[in-house]
Amino acid sequence: MRKSWSVGMIGVLFIFVVVTSSSFVAPAFAATENGSYTVVTPDILTKRPTTDILPADFPIPDDAVIDTSQQTYIEGQHSILLVFHTKSSMETLAKTYDEYFRIVNMDQAIQTLNEQQLSVQGTEPVTAQQWSLTGAPTASKDTVEVTVKVMKHQ
Repeated sequence: MRKSWSVGMIGVLFIFVVVTSSSFVAPAFAATENGSYTVVTPDILTKRPTTDILPADFPIPDDAVIDTSQQTYIEGQHSILLVFHTKSSMETLAKTYDEYFRIVNMDQAIQTLNEQQLSVQGTEPVTAQQWSLTGAPTASKDTVEVTVKVMKHQ
């Protein structure tokens, strides 16, 4: 009786440790040679990354699965790299990002928005952030991979 109770408690403790440890994932910090650092968040995130460089109104589809969210601070330059997959169509994404970049007054940005490729490069006039957004269907054609890079000099 006592032995089976001990085995049961060990099982419960094991499940508790596995469940709680997987829900508290902290970002990792990677130091660079010059004393700057990079913040790397875990892969396959399902929520919006928190950063002061990516505007809160930047459209990320509700179904997006974030594969990479990385912030870097090097010699006064703050940047973010965001890579996500979505089941949204290229047409929907092209319309969404065309509208977004017009609203933030980046009409001068070089844009290629069509069914095969999304590409936007330009500088946001108010904040002087340099933007690069690319997107293309994955090989399986069931999702689109979107890569966003934003850089700002401090």
